[in-house]
Amino acid sequence: MNAIAATMALARRGTTMLAAKHVIETLIAETKGQDLGRAVVLLPRTDSVEAVTADLGQAGIRAVHNDHKAEVDVAAIRKRLKLSRRQFALWYGLEEETIKGWESGERTPDTAARSYLRAIANRPDAVRDAYREAG
Repeated sequence: MNAIAATMALARRGTTMLAAKHVIETLIAETKGQDLGRAVVLLPRTDSVEAVTADLGQAGIRAVHNDHKAEVDVAAIRKRLKLSRRQFALWYGLEEETIKGWESGERTPDTAARSYLRAIANRPDAVRDAYREAG
């Protein structure tokens, strides 16, 4: 990893040099002896997501953009899991009517619901197990 190039990539996008340095140092500390470290950075400005990920990639960092405002296709998630609305609701602690509203476009999931639905889409078994164990 090229820590200087990574720090500069963040600083060029409005992060203070000190904050950028801290993020990169934290990432380095977390990755010692591991293949994967994680850091979250909110950039005040950016030319494009692609440009940031490319700059960080050249510095040896795999960056991923998480857009918490992006839409979620609830029907596609449910169908991919081969679950009826009722099963989906029961497995993940949701209301069947809410799911129906999301799928028909009558309602839109709020930020928390979108995050939960993304977690279900990415790790359905882990979310189901965590939900079951919490009860």
